[in-house]
Amino acid sequence: MSSLTVTHQSTPEYPDKLLTHSDDIASTLTRVGVQFAQHPVAQPVVAGAPGAEVLAACQAQVEHLLSHCGLAHADVLSLCDERGEGSELATTLAQPRVCESASALYLLAGRCLLALHVGEYVYSLVCEKGDLLQLPAGCVHWLDVGEHPRVALLRLFTGAQQAVFLPANSACAGAMPGLDEG
Repeated sequence: MSSLTVTHQSTPEYPDKLLTHSDDIASTLTRVGVQFAQHPVAQPVVAGAPGAEVLAACQAQVEHLLSHCGLAHADVLSLCDERGEGSELATTLAQPRVCESASALYLLAGRCLLALHVGEYVYSLVCEKGDLLQLPAGCVHWLDVGEHPRVALLRLFTGAQQAVFLPANSACAGAMPGLDEG
């Protein structure tokens, strides 16, 4: 089940809200310019499968989501590390970043935590299979895939090239609870 925790940046140990109902999650995120919806995954996807295979298997759904979100390009992030050997990519994803243009994330398999730093608050969403998030340009965010990543995530962007991510200054990112700390 997806869940959203809203926390003031100065008190990461004391959440202001914990929401588990999808309508409440959607309305709370809409207030900060983020769209949340749940769409069934049309094709079964295995976390860790090569991105090209995932894109080919889900081509019809990818085209539908690109059209639905008004975006033009998709790629896949697919990780499966059951041994906990760590992943350089997982560490990179956990760093705060900002995308120059609008983008979307659609969870195909597994789970992850997407944290959004908006104003003085951090919105931490535990995403489950079928969750679709549309992020506005300039949204500071980071992704926690956990100590033992098992996730397949479709990333949608405006341009034919992968989105340009810039490092973001979010000192509170390291203080916020992660996916495995809930």
